[in-house]
Amino acid sequence: MEEKETLPEHIFERYKRHFGKTHMPNIIRTKNVIKSGVDTLVSKNKLIWSFSIYNEGYNHLEGLVHWGSSQVYVYFKKLENENTYKLYIINDNLEHANPLLVGLNKFFTIDKI
Repeated sequence: MEEKETLPEHIFERYKRHFGKTHMPNIIRTKNVIKSGVDTLVSKNKLIWSFSIYNEGYNHLEGLVHWGSSQVYVYFKKLENENTYKLYIINDNLEHANPLLVGLNKFFTIDKI
C-alpha cells in the first residue's frame, strides 16, 4: 500500500453534507476490482458523479456511488494502463460495509493492497 493515500476532499464534504455528519467517516481501501465489478456497482446503485468515456458503452474512469439505502459511499478510480480500479468504501459504521465486501469478493483481483 502506498505511504499515504488520500481521497479528494470533495468526497468527504459531500458525504458529510448528504448524511448530516460533522466528523470524518471511516475509509476502507479494498483490493483492486475488475471493470465488471465497477460496472455492476454502478448499475445496481445510485451513481452520484463520474468521469467517464462513452464508446459503445460507458468506461468509467473515476466516480462516486451511493450504495444501497445505507450511509455508504463507494469511490472508485481506474488505474492507469490497467483494466482495474482502486476502490474505497466510505461510511460511519464498518459493519454496514460487510455485505458490500462480500458482494464485491468475486470482482477482487489477486493483487495485494
